[in-house]
Amino acid sequence: MQLVMFDMDGTLTDSFSLDENCYVLAIQQALRLENVVTAWDTYTHTSSSYCLEEIVRASRGSTPTADESRAVQTRMVEIMSEIHRTSGRCTREIPGAAAALQHLRNNNVAVAIASGDWEMTARHKLTSAGIPFEDLPYAFCDCSHARTEIMRTALERAKQHYQRSSFDRIVYVGDAAWDVRACFDLGWPLVAIGTGAHAARLRSLGASHVLPNYSDLPAFLSAIAQATAPLRQTG
Repeated sequence: MQLVMFDMDGTLTDSFSLDENCYVLAIQQALRLENVVTAWDTYTHTSSSYCLEEIVRASRGSTPTADESRAVQTRMVEIMSEIHRTSGRCTREIPGAAAALQHLRNNNVAVAIASGDWEMTARHKLTSAGIPFEDLPYAFCDCSHARTEIMRTALERAKQHYQRSSFDRIVYVGDAAWDVRACFDLGWPLVAIGTGAHAARLRSLGASHVLPNYSDLPAFLSAIAQATAPLRQTG
């Protein structure tokens, strides 16, 4: 049995600018912090939990408490809900994502989700985008800061869920430089999602297959079958 594991933001859901602004606003409003550094590539781990710790540490020299972390998560969901009510803007699916997931599941392919979001905010975004996830194994940054550890946790949960000791092949689907790095570290084949200059960068980093979305389902299935693990490259 094959396992296809998906990232969420930019891979299954399309809401990056909305999410980024809501994340920053939630930190500012819940914790009364300013000057949030949003150059996410500069953080050691690009997960919501780790970035929050670094932002708070830089501001006041200590890490956030569990209650403060929950306050940020709750406020972020509130902000996203408020934006949806007032402007109609919300998290949407990457074209064809829900159908691609359903096709894999209908054809005896194991599916899992591994994302650097918190579970609370991820559930809100997946629901808004109409991505079927409730009965899928998943892992978010509640379990670890590091993307590779989040992916390993999702793998262990997938083994339990599908009652398998191992999978014949594991392919990760992601959209960012940190996804490429994580797949290099784990030795997992990667299918990347991106367009334009971003797609070119993903290829330069070592992604063997880059697609704009899932609208061409045969192309996606072919990429899943042919993808290889990224090679270490600069870019």
